[in-house]
Amino acid sequence: MGDFASPAAVPTGGGICINNSNLNSAINATNNNSSGGGNVGIPKHSTVVERLRQRIEGCRRHHVNCESRYQQAHAEQLELERRETVNLHQRTLELRAKKSSNSKQQSKQQEPDSTATIEQRNNTLIAVSRLLCA
Repeated sequence: MGDFASPAAVPTGGGICINNSNLNSAINATNNNSSGGGNVGIPKHSTVVERLRQRIEGCRRHHVNCESRYQQAHAEQLELERRETVNLHQRTLELRAKKSSNSKQQSKQQEPDSTATIEQRNNTLIAVSRLLCA
């Protein structure tokens, strides 16, 4: 019964939104009740503060738990992205090496052809020069 303050303790027009009919009925009940234990509906300041402290503490605990999970998930995500980056870089290097080895092989294959073409041209020039000189 000591959990509620008297309605007179709440200033009128204060920040608490209370239906006027409920407030009037609480005041009338207090005035009509001679035992003094009939205060209805308005909790004591200490009760409200204690509930707020409990609620804030619960929110703080929840935040601490979520923060550690968030940091762990973030670290795992960074590690995953790092691995993907390394894999992509490795694949890029392999593709470059493969392209350069293919181009070297193609140029080596073209070189004998170009060498044969040069030799054939030289032989043709020699033969023509012999015909002209003879």
